[in-house]
Amino acid sequence: MSEWRHTLSIVIFAAATLVGSLLPQHAQAKVLAQWVELGPDGSSSVRAITDEACPFVTFDGNAVAMGVRSEPAQKFDGVKPALFPVRGCEAAVPAGSITAILDGKTLPLAKPNPQRIVIFGDTGCRLKAGDPTQACNDAKEWPFPKVATMAAAARPDLMIHVGDYEYREDACPAGNAGCAGSPSGYGWDAWNADFFEAASPLFAAAPWIMVRGNHEDCSRAGEGWFRFLDPSPMQPACRDLTGDYVVRLGDFSVLVVDSAKVKDSAGADSEQVPILRRQLVEVLAKVPDYAWLVTHKPVNAMLAKPGDPHDNIVSNKVLQAALGADIPASVRMEVAGHIHFFQAVDFGDARPPQLVVGTGGDNLEGMPTASVTGADINGLKALSAVTYSGFAYMVWDRLGNNSWNGTLFDVDGKPINHCRLADRALSCGS
Repeated sequence: MSEWRHTLSIVIFAAATLVGSLLPQHAQAKVLAQWVELGPDGSSSVRAITDEACPFVTFDGNAVAMGVRSEPAQKFDGVKPALFPVRGCEAAVPAGSITAILDGKTLPLAKPNPQRIVIFGDTGCRLKAGDPTQACNDAKEWPFPKVATMAAAARPDLMIHVGDYEYREDACPAGNAGCAGSPSGYGWDAWNADFFEAASPLFAAAPWIMVRGNHEDCSRAGEGWFRFLDPSPMQPACRDLTGDYVVRLGDFSVLVVDSAKVKDSAGADSEQVPILRRQLVEVLAKVPDYAWLVTHKPVNAMLAKPGDPHDNIVSNKVLQAALGADIPASVRMEVAGHIHFFQAVDFGDARPPQLVVGTGGDNLEGMPTASVTGADINGLKALSAVTYSGFAYMVWDRLGNNSWNGTLFDVDGKPINHCRLADRALSCGS
């Protein structure tokens, strides 16, 4: 930043702080969460959750009343009953804004050409009948709060969450001290415990791209997704397969694909394939010369086959059939979560490499038992592959227009793996 721009930002910050202190008292509701979310075509918004009226946000010294996104008593169709005794608020960030202040705190606005990006997902604590119960009260068993704090300390320009925020679906089993006292269900208390409270340090550090996971589909925690996180205006009813959009940050872009409800086990003949293909075609003209494709479910990954210790299974044939033939050459990497481990798979120039970072806090996935390198994944040979099963977050540092260095860190900030992305070539090694 030039000296004059730095000085200007200091002056604006001081003025904005003064304006904030003079705002009407009725606007000073308790802000329970606040963040900046990136949307389509260069847009972004300040989001907040409050216990009363929506507050004011100050952009470059100008106080703006945030609009109501969702009301506590608001009817929302197509989802299971849940309680949301809070208000969702939003305000569009004016183009060219330098500073934003909400509740006396500076918000991190989007930067063109981000130099450092943090990626992870699958962050909630699993409380689900029939699944292994996670100890939500134990930082070693559920490390997402620590992951968020460590990732914030990396001082990223951008945070990408690859989906699955809310896992506390059923009550903690009686007598289980590891999760005793935890809320459950799909309402605000479970959302807050699983995501918003833990994510607050990283909300303060960087603007976010929010990717919808299968835990946020309409049969599960879809209401919380639409009330707070969906990039589009609030709708009257829950919808699945909501389409694709392009986030633009200077010469770097992200193509976001909603794969939350895509069927894992279906084949290329699934009825979802033409829907997903049409949604991609609708935004292809907006994909610039350099982009990453980000979606919850991996397009071209491999995991252990359930119940068979001697085989692997490919994920996801529906997405590959729908997107593979239409993904433009400008997409240099596919990024996902859903599988609860880290995996990097390179295919040479034949297709974008696949990165999976489902390592943010939920119960981990078992390692593939057979070698992924050399395996056939959706019709192409994996030239190289690395898999790691452990809680982690990934930091990508930009080297040039088409190259990045990536480092996978454990929850204590120790480097686990180093990667290099050059054009469409992804190589990883310890």
